[in-house]
Amino acid sequence: MTMAGVAIVGRPNVGKSSLFNLLAGRRISIVDPTAGVTRDRITTTIAHGEGVFELIDTGGHGVEDRDNLTDEIESQIRAAVDQAALLLLVVDAKTGVTPLDRTVAKFIRRFAKPVLLVINKVDGAGQAQAESEFFSLGFPDAVCVSCTHHRGRGELLDAIAGRVDLSPAAGIDQPVLKLAVVGKRNAGKSTLINTLAGCNRVIVSDVPGTTRDSVDVSIRMEDKTFLMIDTAGVRRRSKMTTDDLEFYSYHRAQRSIRRADVSLMLLDASLEAGDVDQKLARYIAENFKPVIFVVNKWDLVKGRASPADFGQYLGTLFPQLAFAPISCISALNNDNVLETLQLAMNLYQQSGIRLPTAQLNSVVEEIVALRGPGSHHGRRIKVYYATQIDVHPPTIVLFVNHPDAVDEEYERFFVRELRQRTVLREVPIRLLLRGHRSRRPQGDPA
Repeated sequence: MTMAGVAIVGRPNVGKSSLFNLLAGRRISIVDPTAGVTRDRITTTIAHGEGVFELIDTGGHGVEDRDNLTDEIESQIRAAVDQAALLLLVVDAKTGVTPLDRTVAKFIRRFAKPVLLVINKVDGAGQAQAESEFFSLGFPDAVCVSCTHHRGRGELLDAIAGRVDLSPAAGIDQPVLKLAVVGKRNAGKSTLINTLAGCNRVIVSDVPGTTRDSVDVSIRMEDKTFLMIDTAGVRRRSKMTTDDLEFYSYHRAQRSIRRADVSLMLLDASLEAGDVDQKLARYIAENFKPVIFVVNKWDLVKGRASPADFGQYLGTLFPQLAFAPISCISALNNDNVLETLQLAMNLYQQSGIRLPTAQLNSVVEEIVALRGPGSHHGRRIKVYYATQIDVHPPTIVLFVNHPDAVDEEYERFFVRELRQRTVLREVPIRLLLRGHRSRRPQGDPA
């Protein structure tokens, strides 16, 4: 079932992204005084009462983008308005009606869509005056809010529900898989998203840093819904400052990795991997996320390199993710893209496998026979048994007599051997050490 769309439109710096975050109840869109921060369409699902709708944030209409992306931003705004069942025209009570507000009003009237005027930055005393001034734009229905002071959210949601047929939450298709597409600048993340979406869902440009927010894009394939999370390209952290837009983009990329079931780490086949790729790999490993190294722009090096060459190269460069599979693609030419999506699905399923306790302990005995964890103050460290307590990621508890004495090198060895001897070959495994007396478990845990 398709949800009704509600698009937020307006000139730059009236608080569109602040309104988006207010209605969502969390920070999704980047909010910054810099005009033109939002470029792509940012979407989220909003629940109200027993129904839901899709809220769409857009860039500022009429912005002069410093990277010459104005036409692309305007195209994204038009697509959002076309898609929407209701438009929220946001204006600024502190500045009053401006010529650009009138331009935006003229622009959206061409689409013949219902419009709800949202007057932002209103305090209680100035509400009546604000409403009367903005009625000159030609839209009689208005709601006053203050995004900064979190006022007016309930009233606005009620007003939206009164103008849009909300979809029942139970009828909305949930994604079978959430995929975070991460990598450094210009690796081809947005091109991959657009190829899968079959349209220009996000802006693609040679300009580094074109994508700033994390953009959720639903992809429907073979009766399955996939959620693709396009992220901002990451640059070296030493070049960021805490008030830099890319500082916020980087942290949203990290949040996208945490949200996702599987990460697609894009690498440019024509360039060497560097410090940024190392940081992303470490963060993915620290969060125990299944990951595919997606080597993009393969058409540029085909014949001069092989997947095996890249496998050896990446295994050396990213030893903490040496188990991760590699997929060589051309996002622009749609080469091996669907196969990569299927591989991601396989990884997610693999990460959800629960090993039978008997099988797990048989493997543990083999590993300990091959190499034990050593000794502690002259006493041998004994491994008693193991049990799996969770999936996504597979989480194994290993019971030993001196858990604090088992060093990290042995833990890495143990997990590596466990991975090679079970079906969990291409996914991260979380190992927990616990002290326990010598007692073997009886069968699988309940």
